[in-house]
Order: sequence, then C-alpha cells, then structure tokens
Amino acid sequence: MAGVVLSPVYNTALVRSQLIGDAPVGPSGSVAVLCAGLALAWRATLRRGHLRADPATLTWADFDGRRPRVLTRRLLGAWAVRFAAVGYLFVVAGVLIGFPPGQAVFLYAAVAALALVMARRPAIRGEAALPLVPAVLGTFPIGPLWILAVVALAAAVVAAFAPSAAVTVSRPELVRAFGERMAERTATAFLDVWALLPAGRPVPWVRLSGRFPAVRYVVAGTLARRHALGLPVFLALAVTAAHATFPALSSVWLLGLGGYLALLPFAAPIAQLHRVPALRRWLTTSEPRLRLTTALVLVVIAVFWTSAVVLLGVPVSLGSLVAVPVAAYAVVRSVTRGPVDFGAMNLVLYEGVLVPTGLVRQLARGPDLLVIGLLICGFLP
Repeated sequence: MAGVVLSPVYNTALVRSQLIGDAPVGPSGSVAVLCAGLALAWRATLRRGHLRADPATLTWADFDGRRPRVLTRRLLGAWAVRFAAVGYLFVVAGVLIGFPPGQAVFLYAAVAALALVMARRPAIRGEAALPLVPAVLGTFPIGPLWILAVVALAAAVVAAFAPSAAVTVSRPELVRAFGERMAERTATAFLDVWALLPAGRPVPWVRLSGRFPAVRYVVAGTLARRHALGLPVFLALAVTAAHATFPALSSVWLLGLGGYLALLPFAAPIAQLHRVPALRRWLTTSEPRLRLTTALVLVVIAVFWTSAVVLLGVPVSLGSLVAVPVAAYAVVRSVTRGPVDFGAMNLVLYEGVLVPTGLVRQLARGPDLLVIGLLICGFLP
C-alpha cells in the first residue's frame, strides 16, 4: 500500500508518462488539483460529523464539562485527515508537473483554517455553496490566489468568535445525528450501500396519482433529491481539473466514471423500491418499463451534466458521448439489485485466500456493466 501511495515520488517518470504523456502542463495544473481537493475537504468538514457521537456517553461527560472537549477532539481529527489527504494530492501534482508559487500554500492554510472554524460553529443557511468558490477559481483562474487566501483568512478570524457548536448543540440534535450515524454503519456492515443515497424531501407540486405513474414517481423522486445537486457540480469541476492536470487520461473514463457518480443520488427512488420489496406492490408498472423510465430520466440529467463539462473545456469524442448513457444504465443496473444474499457467498480458495465469489458477483452488478461498457467505448473514435 505504501509503495502505491509513494510511487509518484520514486517512480516519477513512469507515473508522469501514464497521466500526462507529452502534453504541456504547467504549475497551474497543481493549483487546479489543490483547489478541487480543498473544495471537497471543506464540503465534507461542513457536514459536522464530529457531532454524530453517542449521546449517552456525552451525557455522562457533561457532568464534568468534558463534552465540548470530546466533540472538539473529534472535529480536529476528522479535519486533519481530510486536509492531510489534500496536501498529499497537492504534493503529488507538484512532483509530477511542478509546484506553483508559494501563495498556493497560503491558500491551503487559509481555506483549511476557514473550514475548521466554520465546522466548529453552528450551521448557517447557504454555507454549503461556499466550497464551490475555490473549485471554480481553480478551474477558471481569474485573479491571484492570495486574494482568495486573504478573504478566507479574514472570514476565519471573524467566524472564530462565534459560539462553538460543541457547547450549544442540544441533546435532541445529538440523538438525531447519532441515529444517522448508526443507520449508515448498519447499512455499511450489511453491504446495503444504496441505503446511503440521499433521502427525499417533500415535493408538494407533483402528484403521483394519474396517468403514467412510473414517470410521475421517478420525476417526483428525482425532484425530491434536488438538494443533492451540489455533488454533480463538484464532479463537473473535478473532471475539468483532472483533464487539465492529467491530459493523458481518456475523456471516456472521465465522463463515464464522473457521470456514474453524479447520477447515483438521483437513482434513489428506484433503489428504495428494490431495497424494500414490499414498497414495490403499490406501483403496478412492469419492471422493464420502470427501469427504462428511470434510465431516460437519468440520461436527461446526464445530458445537462455533460454539456456543463464540455462548456468547462473538456474535449469529447464519440466514445465519451456514448459512455454517458452507458453510465446512466449502469446506475439503474446497480440500484435495482435485490438485497444481498449472504447465504450465496460461494467461497472459493484462491492462492490461500477464501474469495466469496457469489458475494462479489452480487456487489459487482452495475459496476461490471460500467467497466465493460467504458472499455468498449474506448475503441470508438
């Protein structure tokens, strides 16, 4: 594992030829990687996962005032891991294509400080859009980096005076956050990964009764996940940054993998029906029609996402355009598998290791179509 992580350092020429090739890439590529990483780490820190601690333990810790220290320690640990990963990506990009001026380091420190103090305080409306700023400026450098760094540092100083969420958070909030954490842990333990897809929010202006129930259900479920639009935006900027930094990477794989991840949240409506088979009873539409309807809705979303990526400067070919609907149907195939059957593991001994081939086959449903489809798209002009 350490050899793979450090390979760009001791095997720089080989890694550079695979990711960059002969294309001229300047230090601005390192800036794009840094800004995309900062945006993703900042966005993850704003989820305030440090508040998802056991309320019972924290209640006992309240007697001697330890609760704020416990929550703050959790925040610092998660924040340090995320921004250490960003620093690693920046160093790798710098080794491969060159380091930008020192103001990039100033930007890194300022944004990291702002992310920490914002996650420390209670949430405010609209804060989830702020991480888009470094992502956009990394893709479209319209000014010196030190301007954004100074603004971020000044905002961090102002926000530092706000009361800490570790002190002001209420017990009901802790219980709700811990319930979400336990639901995610249970879903992960039982490999029910589609339970982690975003839950829907009410859409009062869409009715499910009437003609074309499958279309109504899928469209309503997609609109109910409108709060998940931030992920496709981040992925579009990340794909643009990856192309600018590593031009040797095929646009087929960039658009295919990026489109697959961008469309996953909006496949939650049909995923919910297959995770809980009892919910499938009230929707009398046939299974092929439901899958086709979902695929068509996802293709419409994918068209807008691909258009945004193209406008951002990523070149496309026939193969990359075909990869997008392949990714859409791969998403449908992924989320329509039934619950995992742990009785069909089919253990096979391979090189002294027991491999659960049956379990792997169940989990590979969807990604297998994506990988095979992208390999075929790679041969198209």
